[in-house]
Amino acid sequence: MRKLRTLFAALLLAVCLVPAGVCRAEEVQETETAAAETTVSAGETASAEDGAAPVSAGAGAGITAGGLTDVTDVPDWPAGPEVSAESVFMFEKRSGEVLYEKDPDAISYPASTTKIMTALLTLENCKLDEEVTFSHDAIYDIEEGGHHYEFEEGEVLTVDECLQFLLVESVNEVGYALAEHVGGSLSGFADMMNARAKELGCENTHFVNPHGLNDPEHVTTARDMALILSACVENEDFRRYASQTSVQLAGRAIRTEGFSRYTNHHLMLQQESEFYDPDVVCGKTGFTSLAGNTLVTYAEKDGMEVVCVLMKGLSDRFNDTKLLLDHAFNDFNLVTEENVSEIFPDVYDELGHAQEDVEMPDLALMVPDLADETKLSAAFTPADAEPTEENLTIGTLAFTYDQASLGETTVLLTDEAFEVWAESRAEESIAAAESAEEEAYTEETEIFGWTAGELIFLALMFVMLVVLLILLFWLIGERIRYNRMSRRRDRYRKR
Repeated sequence: MRKLRTLFAALLLAVCLVPAGVCRAEEVQETETAAAETTVSAGETASAEDGAAPVSAGAGAGITAGGLTDVTDVPDWPAGPEVSAESVFMFEKRSGEVLYEKDPDAISYPASTTKIMTALLTLENCKLDEEVTFSHDAIYDIEEGGHHYEFEEGEVLTVDECLQFLLVESVNEVGYALAEHVGGSLSGFADMMNARAKELGCENTHFVNPHGLNDPEHVTTARDMALILSACVENEDFRRYASQTSVQLAGRAIRTEGFSRYTNHHLMLQQESEFYDPDVVCGKTGFTSLAGNTLVTYAEKDGMEVVCVLMKGLSDRFNDTKLLLDHAFNDFNLVTEENVSEIFPDVYDELGHAQEDVEMPDLALMVPDLADETKLSAAFTPADAEPTEENLTIGTLAFTYDQASLGETTVLLTDEAFEVWAESRAEESIAAAESAEEEAYTEETEIFGWTAGELIFLALMFVMLVVLLILLFWLIGERIRYNRMSRRRDRYRKR
């Protein structure tokens, strides 16, 4: 009987352990399979993302045709000084933000400020060592009072020499000669000037000559000339010529006597002048009987790049420009990536990223020095697509003052932050894929609400129950047989 009891206990233990072991083995195998498949899937997804076309990154509040940010009408915005010029336009180049305007779209005559477009087209189409020959028309097809007696028909100068005389001494014959050299004729060059002006977003400009002498059809506006000057100063050679304070070149073969020394007419560049301003980088003056005094100026200070244009001015055009530049540099702050948290303290909370994890390389906007901080705000809009190694863009920050737009900038993850994010994203993807795989497997293997593992367990339990019942009946039978034999032995002994 002891042997029977031991066998019974062993069978009972097997009934308990076998189903659990089978289910556990199936669970481990399913988990490992799902993890392996998820890893492959995640790798394929990453490859697909890496090869996807990057989302176009924003460029901040840049300068385009009509793309300047005008906030001069915002309440409490610095009004700026009173100036005598009839038409004025001034903006900060990096941010594209308009800082001052006074009838900026009034039709005006540009006078010799025209020559900045002549210089720009020359630099874009010629080499500096090319030789320019002065034709008969270049010398004599100039209105009375517009001649410079030093030049003669057939004289040859290099483009380099021409640009110095054009932008420093403002020689009209040089402009005419360059127009013929670059455009083939005066009218051909005028067509090039107008086409380039249109490319730059000028809407009210029409050039008919390269020097700016009086012509009723030769017109522009302060706003348009500001766009032209903005394009000019992006050319390093233009900045060099237009900032040159004087020019003196040796004589030519046609003339034995050398040129006299000429000084730049823009007195804010001349250190000996009462109007000298060290912040002024370059510019161009102009005057005709129709235009009055005109002046275009480019200045830099504390990272700001200011373009200032005066049309229909009086003799105090330099004082007007000085007042306007002081207004720009003293009444505004340039906000960049380096100081954005000083002006917008909550900007990184809005982003949801630490300062060291993001970059805003295109950020540039102007904020009044005495701005009400409670009216300044920044709002983040996430990008439609997740960042990739090729495009780290995570969204756009838009800046406002009293609900008026100041501009926006693209926000990027740093390389280090992207690596951390990518690793975290991969782990999340694997976990999500494993969960989805388990759910999908469960749904596929369910029969009347029972999973395969549960059905196997129930089948094993049923088999074991049958075995137990058989064993139980056998044990009972053995017990009955044993009792009968015991009674027989007892009766035999009594006899």
